[in-house]
Amino acid sequence: MLNTTQTTPWYKQFWPWFLLFLPACAVVASISTFIIAQKNSPSLVIKNYYKEGLAFNSKEKLLTNAKELGISSTLSLDKRMLTIHLKGQHGHPPLIRVSLRHSTISQHDKVLTLVEISDSTYQAPFVLPKPGKWYLNIKNPSATWSIDLVSHFTQP
Repeated sequence: MLNTTQTTPWYKQFWPWFLLFLPACAVVASISTFIIAQKNSPSLVIKNYYKEGLAFNSKEKLLTNAKELGISSTLSLDKRMLTIHLKGQHGHPPLIRVSLRHSTISQHDKVLTLVEISDSTYQAPFVLPKPGKWYLNIKNPSATWSIDLVSHFTQP
């Protein structure tokens, strides 16, 4: 008896292609994940961490000087203006420097120079790029004292 059934080649059948499709999807997904990770590197690590570590003692000295002088601050933010009121300071500098660092997104970090508008009240134009947790560092121009603050800003 002759066998008249013809078998189709493997590449014309469904199951080999189905079984090859799953590993191919995994390869494509891993390559695309690698590309995304390379384009969006995390910015949470300070690039000059060694210098930051060396400057830690001098920063602590500035913070201690502010405490000894009794300097404290209150801040407010409206739609277009950042206002800081310093308390307990003898002799008001004409301006102060404020570094604003977003807690997770370094692209929003800013350094502002605030000008004294009245007795120990300083202002500068500032539009909040992203609400959330912000770290602030306030220094006088001669860098003899410094204040660190953490503030949770919401969209005004």
